[in-house]
Amino acid sequence: MLLYAPESVYRLDQAAVAIDGFSEIELMQRTGRSVWRALLARWSQLERITVFAGSGNNGGDAFVVALCAREQGIAVQLLIQGDLTRQSETARYFTELWQRGGGTWEQWRGQDISGDVIVDGLLGIGLQRELDTDWQQMIADINRHQSPRIAIDIPSGLNGLTGSPQPVAVTAQLTVTFIGAKTGQYLCDGPDYCGELIFEDLGLSMSARAGIEAQLETVESCSLPAPRKRNSHKNHYGNLLIIGGDNGMSGAVTLAARAALRSGAGLVTALVHPDCRANLAAFPEIMVLGWDALETKLPLADVIVVGPGLGDGKDAVKILRRLQRTALPLVVDAGALKTDFLMSLDTNECVITPHPGEAAALLSSSTSEIQADRLAASAALADRFDATCVLKGSGTLIARADELTALNRRGNAGMASAGMGDVLSGIIAALIGQGLAPFSAARSAVLIHALCAESFCVGRDQIGLIAGDIIELIPQVVRQLRDAG
Repeated sequence: MLLYAPESVYRLDQAAVAIDGFSEIELMQRTGRSVWRALLARWSQLERITVFAGSGNNGGDAFVVALCAREQGIAVQLLIQGDLTRQSETARYFTELWQRGGGTWEQWRGQDISGDVIVDGLLGIGLQRELDTDWQQMIADINRHQSPRIAIDIPSGLNGLTGSPQPVAVTAQLTVTFIGAKTGQYLCDGPDYCGELIFEDLGLSMSARAGIEAQLETVESCSLPAPRKRNSHKNHYGNLLIIGGDNGMSGAVTLAARAALRSGAGLVTALVHPDCRANLAAFPEIMVLGWDALETKLPLADVIVVGPGLGDGKDAVKILRRLQRTALPLVVDAGALKTDFLMSLDTNECVITPHPGEAAALLSSSTSEIQADRLAASAALADRFDATCVLKGSGTLIARADELTALNRRGNAGMASAGMGDVLSGIIAALIGQGLAPFSAARSAVLIHALCAESFCVGRDQIGLIAGDIIELIPQVVRQLRDAG
């Protein structure tokens, strides 16, 4: 699925009229009726609904919903916020239709909400500014009410580009969106505010979509290494070198190495602090040496993971200085995510995997600023370091300067657990070692990682998910992806 910035969605609306021949009235009618159908499908036992309508076209859609309810004998409480004299001609058409049928409305003044379901048609996708106190109070009142909420196109108060509330937004159980899915519905806090998301294309043709640039593509399928030939051996599938594991942090390297092996890596060597070598003894498939073996093992490697548990000591500095000169593919995580190191790399096959805090340090920003515009942050990181950037978090983004940024919407909140990033690094490196390009490997690894989390949580609560559970499920998920593709 392609995701669009709000300005691109406006262009899609214009294309629907200019190319597909829809009238603006017809589009608004289709929009409102699709919301009504979704509402009835979810909440069929209704006696009364409360419709909140603003003065823009989102409010016009809300009037269509009110008209649909009246046609079916369902009582409507219609509450207005804003000046209806500022309506577009299209929105005014449905307002007048409502009036001609005897419909009335009230300006919002904090009155009781009486509907079994609340319809949010207040603000559309163009909101970029912070809402004033009156708007904030109204949205807080809507959210406090016990009735479920359905949002028209996007929950009011949610930034349609970034997914950030401004600073509040309606918390919807269901959102019906149109013409083009919006980036803000999938980024940052967007999924939590949108609830279940239904997309309606309203009949827009492919020719109308041509030439309208998408901002993101959701990761719904992935590239996988070719099935193995019977006549093969371990050296065909990548010799990985994983470097990290300072004192007290050897578990990070262990997780990355185990994940790489479960993802098909032929050989995995872990270089850790000399005092930590015994900590990996429980996993005989992993070759374990001290950091001082770097010069010996580097010429044998096909792919390098550096950073899990690496720390900031003098030895870490030496390791990073040595790796600056390598031309091998690098997966850089955790302790190796340092600006000076990344800016001086010789390799042109680098994947960086920062979480928002690490991304903030790399861009001399703050975590809140990164989260407020994850799309811009991922693009800036990919451009600055000439790398594939995997910006981790809810809605992980995979960005590269010459590729359409990909967004992963799979997975669950159980992944907010220690060691998940180490596992992801190992999967990425294993896929590179088996022949995938860094960007494709990152996309595929993020999806595999997320699907493993979903698989674990079938019949289990998310609270119990740990990084090791992901590792054990990798072969099962890869098999499912092969069978599906």
